[in-house]
Amino acid sequence: MQSITINGRFLGQPLSGVQRFARELTLALDRKIAAGAVPAALKGASWRLAVPGNTPVDLELSAIKTDSFGSGPGHVWEQTALLARSRGGRLIGFGGSGPLLHRRQMVIIHDVTIFRHPQSFKRSYRLLHGALGTVLTRTAKIGTVSEFSRQELASVFRVSAAGIDVVYNAVDHFAAIEPDEIIIERLGLKTNGFFLLVGTMKPNKNLDFAIRAFEALGDISQKLVVVGGTAPSVFKSDGPQSNDRLLFPGRLTDAEIAALERHATAFVFPSLYEGFGIPPLEAMTQGCPVLAADIPAVREASGDAALYFDPTRRDELVVAMQRIATDEVLRDDLRCRGHENVTRFSWDGSADRILAMLEKL
Repeated sequence: MQSITINGRFLGQPLSGVQRFARELTLALDRKIAAGAVPAALKGASWRLAVPGNTPVDLELSAIKTDSFGSGPGHVWEQTALLARSRGGRLIGFGGSGPLLHRRQMVIIHDVTIFRHPQSFKRSYRLLHGALGTVLTRTAKIGTVSEFSRQELASVFRVSAAGIDVVYNAVDHFAAIEPDEIIIERLGLKTNGFFLLVGTMKPNKNLDFAIRAFEALGDISQKLVVVGGTAPSVFKSDGPQSNDRLLFPGRLTDAEIAALERHATAFVFPSLYEGFGIPPLEAMTQGCPVLAADIPAVREASGDAALYFDPTRRDELVVAMQRIATDEVLRDDLRCRGHENVTRFSWDGSADRILAMLEKL
């Protein structure tokens, strides 16, 4: 019986876009396997989610078995214990890394931010992931999350773009969330009385740019809520502090973020570089108008459902904030466009792409 192993190292990492991608695709694959909706070449395969020993597993799976084993730092576990356990079968890595000596694996590399914005990362992190990407793009079947990122990977690692598959992110998980409205009262907010940002304070996310634009806006009827945290082991910035009009509540639950999005004047996404750009789509599922940086990956994901601005020109964001705060018709139009736009993406559709890639291994 053939075996297919999913690298479950993501379960021991803080939840961000990469880990969300891995979690939702694992769940979508589990649903398809349970329903028998897999290619003929994969029917009868034994599926397992491999995780480092003592890693909490909070995914409810019915067709994929959990296999906990080994110990040690994540990359060491991948290159030793995971390699030994998965040898002879197919291996899936959703987080941009995997055992370099495995010759029958597919790996999703989400972007090349470490090369385009190296100042956002520590040197050790850049060197390690740069080396992993260089080897894996030559030895593994590679996927990524957008057409833009496919061209970026091909350019940086000097490989053919034709050999890289696109597996889009999706947001149907977020659309089903029951918002936690208590957060609105706890933060002292009112409907259409605040702008919302969600992200880490690393340089390429450009949050400081958006904060300065909000300050330049000078609209005392509006506040700015910045949700997220920093990862000191990877990133360099510590971030600013809260005041009467700038709120930094730290990391919040998805339910709390969904509630904020339902009441916000607009969701602001000022990033300088993305492989896909999932936060604007999550906001769209909640009927939140989106102001987004005019960069290729975000254009690809958000289509005509956002009001765009140049993320290097503060005056453009100030004007966009003024427009969205005062134009109810524009807000309603963006809400409608947003709901339509998110229907282009689904985790089940992306799981079909993963299965097709596995079939070709």
